[in-house]
Amino acid sequence: ADGVGLLRIEELYFGRELPSEEELFSELQHLVAPLREKPVTIRLLDVGGDKAISSLRLPFESNPLPGRRGVRLLLAYPQLARTQLKTLLRLSQVQDIRILVPMVTIERDMQQMRELLVAVAREMGIEKLPPLGAMIETPAAALTVGQIVRHADFLSVGTNDLTQYTMVAGRDNATVSDYYEETHPSMLRLLGIIIAEASGKPVTICGELAGREEVIPTLLEIGYRALSISPPLIPTTKELIRSIDTRIPRG
Repeated sequence: ADGVGLLRIEELYFGRELPSEEELFSELQHLVAPLREKPVTIRLLDVGGDKAISSLRLPFESNPLPGRRGVRLLLAYPQLARTQLKTLLRLSQVQDIRILVPMVTIERDMQQMRELLVAVAREMGIEKLPPLGAMIETPAAALTVGQIVRHADFLSVGTNDLTQYTMVAGRDNATVSDYYEETHPSMLRLLGIIIAEASGKPVTICGELAGREEVIPTLLEIGYRALSISPPLIPTTKELIRSIDTRIPRG
């Protein structure tokens, strides 16, 4: 692998009280230290919706998937976000990391997270900030990438959630599984818009779609050049990509 495209930190929050900055820093440093100089993209806590953490004691939501989750929850609980940002800013001084904001929907989400990162860094006396990225997982975000990217250093496309929100079909709902089409024309069109409006900033694609060999030629054709996939798939995926000629045939 050339790095870690998505490191989830939810596991560090399950079954315990909210970790302190010191606890979070110690555990994350232990996790990423073996990677040495390779870049690691660490996603801020992505909970809410169908992912609950008992220590947060969040209010009940009758329809959680389109509710307060990802960045919405982080902005609603700024101290929770500040603890993570302080930890990751410290870690960025000794490791090549990138910070990823989950479930961005509108420009304001990234603008406020950027402002919070800058404010926390200023308090800590840190001048060099690690790259801050937006996770594009909703049709609204995909269609307004040009605005969101003003506040982001990179983008990561989460195809699992993007598919379920675009196709209005739950990923784990067997009764509508025939509607969950990752390669539906609407999905491919959104993926193209994201690349076209990213203003040349790095874009990574992750989720199950990124690891499907039969789809990789299409992703390359659209313009994707960074895939975040399951570790066992890396050797065969690299071999496949090396065999594909993306140049336009001369006629």
